[in-house]
Amino acid sequence: MPSFDNIGDKITEVFVDWLKDLINLFIEFLQNSLFNYDGLAGYALDAYNLFVFFGGILLVSVCLGKVITQLLSESEGSEEANIWWTIVRSVKASALLVIMPLVISLTMNYIVQPIGNYFIGNMGELTTSSLVNTLQADSLPDVFSAGISQVVIWLFIFVVIGFFVIKLFIEQAQLLIDEILSPLCAISVVTENYNFMENWWRDILSHTVTIIVLTLSMLLFTEAITMQTDTVWGKLPALIGSGALVISGPSIVKSIWYSSGAGRAGSGMARAVVHRMLR
Repeated sequence: MPSFDNIGDKITEVFVDWLKDLINLFIEFLQNSLFNYDGLAGYALDAYNLFVFFGGILLVSVCLGKVITQLLSESEGSEEANIWWTIVRSVKASALLVIMPLVISLTMNYIVQPIGNYFIGNMGELTTSSLVNTLQADSLPDVFSAGISQVVIWLFIFVVIGFFVIKLFIEQAQLLIDEILSPLCAISVVTENYNFMENWWRDILSHTVTIIVLTLSMLLFTEAITMQTDTVWGKLPALIGSGALVISGPSIVKSIWYSSGAGRAGSGMARAVVHRMLR
């Protein structure tokens, strides 16, 4: 007849296998959904094609208008007319229509995805090894009693994980909008007062850096969770600090974000919405 100790060991073994499968499933979800950028599809692709169509019409119209105006200015003896400037800018805008979506795809698939998968993979290894060591060192009732006593810490952990996933989805949505609006930004190079290319490049940089730094912050948070200390108070400073990095973001990322103009635009839009709601 099997002893109670053997039954407890079997239950612990099953519980460990279940937790390892759950962690691996969560890691695969993060790697396949957060960093797998397949480009535009569905209505997003339709919107992009629509912007390309109208943008092409707008590009031809603006360039023809500028050329005609400059030809008339040259016939009147004006030295300010520069037809070649308009032609060069038109060729540049046409090239950017192809280059800009390619830049986003290369950035996500060859920079963000490898770095993100590396950080996420390390998170899975740290979490799995820490849980296995904890469950093998203590009996199952001790583990559950310790977990109940640390319920506040685990709630904080779930909040941080929720912020991490939501913020990464938001960053991907921002990059999606950047790709959809890239035709209009590309065409803006032919204008003198409404050139948005610099803002577009800075926005791409800010979102790319945010995704990488956010994933690194989550890895530091995972390392803080799995840190071996005598009591929970020993890991609490690192846990709170790295968790705050995930929730609020490092100050350098905020500086890049606001210097791109996207943060100021988002804040202004939020203030406008609140003002309308209060009226």
